[in-house]
Amino acid sequence: MIVQLSNDEQIAITQAGLHRAIRYRPQWEGMTVKRNYQHDKEHLNFAEFVVQQSQAIAAEVAVSKYFRQPIDLDNINYKEKADVGHNIEVKWTKWLDGSLILTELDRKEDIAILVTGSMPKMRVCGWIPIVMAKRHRQQRSDGSWWVGQHDLHPMADFSRSIYGSGY
Repeated sequence: MIVQLSNDEQIAITQAGLHRAIRYRPQWEGMTVKRNYQHDKEHLNFAEFVVQQSQAIAAEVAVSKYFRQPIDLDNINYKEKADVGHNIEVKWTKWLDGSLILTELDRKEDIAILVTGSMPKMRVCGWIPIVMAKRHRQQRSDGSWWVGQHDLHPMADFSRSIYGSGY
């Protein structure tokens, strides 16, 4: 499912991305336990980190639009509360064929939804309960879990599932 973001949405998202990047400066500097795989691989400078955070927020907005749920772009509840609704954790990658990546910080009671692409066109790919995704066979040596798109449930099945209540 493709979600198109308007120019006004992109501007508001990028502004929120700058604020988030400033709050996440310790992560960018490598001073936290939270891994940032793209940063590790590409050694992002701060401007690139702002873009990355903006794209991640764009993914959250795309999912909120998909479900017609409100979203707070100034959300600062990092891992204490769902990104969208009451139980949705949004994961983003710029790679169209990329995997959904989870860490030990992701709440097992949430549902993870993968979004790929970049503004203004975001692709909502699929979903999986985090508790199911954190199976041993999908865990990597660094402690993260990578779930390929072929292992995700189609978005069309979400509202019919036991997890889709309220959406």
